[in-house]
Amino acid sequence: MRSILPGRHGQAFSKENFMVKKIVFLALFICVQAGLTACSVAYDLQQDAAERQCEKIMDWNERKTCLQQNKTTYEQYEKQREDLRTKGTEKK
Repeated sequence: MRSILPGRHGQAFSKENFMVKKIVFLALFICVQAGLTACSVAYDLQQDAAERQCEKIMDWNERKTCLQQNKTTYEQYEKQREDLRTKGTEKK
């Protein structure tokens, strides 16, 4: 037997509908989090590939410079990107 609870605007909803809404919300939240994580993983993979290319450089000073240029974390990259975006909108 389903129990009917009063909802907003005089509508009735069941516990099952409430659970479905909670599950949908949770699924959307997980998808958003997974999407953000996917960006970070893709960035890290690109950084690893760049590091491997740097390791192939024979000249020690050039290799060191290359590695320094490619050691930015995803969080640092996002902050730099946001800073640039903010500066771009301030000039307009």
